[in-house]
Amino acid sequence: MNRTTLLAGGLFVSLALNVFIGGAFLGSHLAGGRGGSHEPPARGRNPVALAVRDLSPEAQSAWRAGSPAYLREAVPKGREARRLARETMQGFGHEPFDPDGAFAKLKRARSLEYEARVAMDRRIVDFAAGLPAEERARFGEALARPALGRGGAADRRRAALPDG
Repeated sequence: MNRTTLLAGGLFVSLALNVFIGGAFLGSHLAGGRGGSHEPPARGRNPVALAVRDLSPEAQSAWRAGSPAYLREAVPKGREARRLARETMQGFGHEPFDPDGAFAKLKRARSLEYEARVAMDRRIVDFAAGLPAEERARFGEALARPALGRGGAADRRRAALPDG
């Protein structure tokens, strides 16, 4: 084979490969990026909201009634914690680097994050205390289900730890 034939063959293979890859990206885009088995289970992203959905309409209304107070108290703390941590880590490249100052800022961010988590825990416990025993048990079971879309077995394609 001469050089021209090899070059033409190589160009044809390259063109075919590019068309194939382009078609795959286009198909993925048109399908909305959904890949069936690659999606986390319908369990969802917010285990508390899903647990509340398992309750009676009256209990769901009671949960929603407490939302504004929680949103005013805890959400700004979580938002500030994320902002502070992000700013601190983005500043790692600045000179002169102040390790003690960076650590203090990250410690403050974790403290704010902890306060927001404690506020949610308090809200869940106070809410559960007002539920009838059967509904409270159902709520607890729903909250205790593994959240497979958040670092669980589905994310790493490994077996989950056994319950118990």
